[in-house]
Amino acid sequence: MVRLRLMALLLVALLVVTACGGSSTAQPTAAPAGGATNAPAAEQPTAAPAPTAAPAAAEPPTAAPAATAAAEPPTAAPAATAAEQATAAPAAELQVDKSKLSKELHFYNWTDYIDPDILTNFEQEYGVKVIMDLYDANEDMIAKVRPGNSGYDIVVPSDYAVDIMAHDKLLAPLDKSLLPNLSNIKKQNLDLYYDKGNAYSVPYFFGISGLAYNKSKFTTAPDSWASLFDPAQIEKYKGEVSMLDDQRETPGAALKYLGKSLNDTDPADLKQVQDILKAQKPFLAAYNSSDVNRKLASGEYVIAHCWSGAALQARNGLGSDFAGNPDIVFVMPKEGGMIWQDNLAILADSPNKYTAHVFINYLLGADVAGKNAEYVGYLTPNAEGEKKLSPEIQALYKEGFAPDEEMYKRLEWAVRNDKTTAFDELWTALKGE
Repeated sequence: MVRLRLMALLLVALLVVTACGGSSTAQPTAAPAGGATNAPAAEQPTAAPAPTAAPAAAEPPTAAPAATAAAEPPTAAPAATAAEQATAAPAAELQVDKSKLSKELHFYNWTDYIDPDILTNFEQEYGVKVIMDLYDANEDMIAKVRPGNSGYDIVVPSDYAVDIMAHDKLLAPLDKSLLPNLSNIKKQNLDLYYDKGNAYSVPYFFGISGLAYNKSKFTTAPDSWASLFDPAQIEKYKGEVSMLDDQRETPGAALKYLGKSLNDTDPADLKQVQDILKAQKPFLAAYNSSDVNRKLASGEYVIAHCWSGAALQARNGLGSDFAGNPDIVFVMPKEGGMIWQDNLAILADSPNKYTAHVFINYLLGADVAGKNAEYVGYLTPNAEGEKKLSPEIQALYKEGFAPDEEMYKRLEWAVRNDKTTAFDELWTALKGE
């Protein structure tokens, strides 16, 4: 009887367990925290996406706008960081709000410094007419915009000029969210001494300053600044020689001839420079920064102190403006010379800042930057645009119109500080004689 009762109890217990669903381990909803400790972390992406699983640089900006905003370099952050992120993914396309665009945009630019077709194409695409005026020296541009109400929206200051204009509050801070094509710019051209973080400017073109000459007129190829500063060498070319009309370039070249830094402001050294430039002046056709390209191409100049891009224009010609001269050669003197970078910047009093950003972003696009560099002959800081250059331009770069690793060692940036006002005084005195 007892045995029968025990069997009955066992049978009832078995039935109860079966009705409750079996094993007690299958109850995750009753204890979510405990269940999480047993599950792999990768099972919970929506709760906490692991950054290693989806790098921010690889996120398409349209899919993750928050990530894009985070990737935008703030004005105080080094722009090189943005460049590093950008090289991992193509630039996002700017979604332009055409209702915010102005009818006109006023662009104050250097001479021969943009392919005219680009302005036409921009107007066709966005309905904005770009009105362009030209200048030949940073100092002229700064003097014109400094009083305010110049009417210009965008200017193209060189490196040290950006520093001056930002310090004097002449430039507007850039909104990087409107410049996604900034990611096309090479890291080495960003975050330079004159605008850390690229808060006020973005690179447009860069170049070097050296000698351009007509090889058919020389039995021995010039390789030194002596070709321009030694009276015994230049007297035979009197009236066929020019120097850049620039208060940093020309004294800087004379300083390099003396074996000095082009930023040297020692009074004794500057007195030597002044004497050299005075002795040179009677042999010059002109101080010329505006059309030295045309006069080299035509043969009016035999040798000139020249920017690399202007020399390349003299070699190749400039669109339908003038034909090139295949005898034009560019060389960096053995003593070294100047490297510089021109930049796009928006004036602080521009009434069309949104449109100005759209235009700058357009110029930074790969296709536009490549087309522009092919036309003007200067060196593009745009990594994607550089890929668009023709084999002919690439060959000229290798010939000497662009710096190689060895040449870079002989190049120097012009800096601006309290002492460099001495160059202004020197230049005023020289030009006044």
